[in-house]
Amino acid sequence: MEKNITKYVIEFIVIVFSITISFFLENKRIENEIKNREKLIKINLINELNNANEYLQSRDKAYSVDLDFLNALLEKEVDLDSLHRIGLDGAGYYNSICFWRNFNPPKAIYSSLVSDGEINLIEGIEIKELLYRIYVLTPEYLNVHIEGDKRAAIEIESYLITNYPKLFNKGLVTNDNIKILKELRNIVFLDDTLMALLKRKQLRMDSKLGVFRNYLRLRESIKGKWNFNDKND
Repeated sequence: MEKNITKYVIEFIVIVFSITISFFLENKRIENEIKNREKLIKINLINELNNANEYLQSRDKAYSVDLDFLNALLEKEVDLDSLHRIGLDGAGYYNSICFWRNFNPPKAIYSSLVSDGEINLIEGIEIKELLYRIYVLTPEYLNVHIEGDKRAAIEIESYLITNYPKLFNKGLVTNDNIKILKELRNIVFLDDTLMALLKRKQLRMDSKLGVFRNYLRLRESIKGKWNFNDKND
C-alpha cells in the first residue's frame, strides 16, 4: 500500500513538474513573441518617420522661404534689391502673402497600431506619450496655425483683388519682377489695413515654423531613445 502511495506521489510530482515546465516554456514563447513584435513595431514606425524625411525637408524650406520674404517685405530697412534677391529663393510673391502650405506627414502605420491596440505592445509610457506628441498632438497644434495662416492669406488675396486689381492682375506668382515688387512694397507701406493683414499672416507663419521645428526635434528624440539610425541596423 505504501509503495502504491509513493508511486502515485512520484507520478503526481512528475505531472505537476511537467505542467509547470510547459507553462514556463509557453510563457517564455509568448514573451519572446511580444518582444519580437515590439521590435518590429519600432522598426516600422522608424521607417515611417524616415520615409517622411524628404517631405519634411521640403516643408522646412518652403515655410522658411515664405516667411523670410514676408519678413523682408515688411521691414523698411531691407532695400528693394535685397528683397528681390530674397524673393528669388521662393516660388513667387503670391505664395508668401496669398497662399498657405499644409502639413500631412505619413501616419498610416501609427494609426493602424492605435486602431488594433498593438501600440500597447510598446513598453514605457514615456515612449507612447512621445509618439502621441509626434503623430497627433503637435500636428494638430501646427494645423491650428496653418488654419490661421489660411484665413489670413484668403483675406489678403480678397483685399488685393478688391483694392488693387491692377497690381493683382500683373501676376504676383512671379518671383523675379522687381517692378511688381516695388509696386507691391509701396502699397504695403501706404496702406495700414494691408500692413495689418500681412502682419497677422506673419505672426501665424512664424508660430507655424516654431511648432514645426519642435516637431522635428521630437522626431529625432525618439530615434535616439530607440537607438535606431536611418538604416535600422
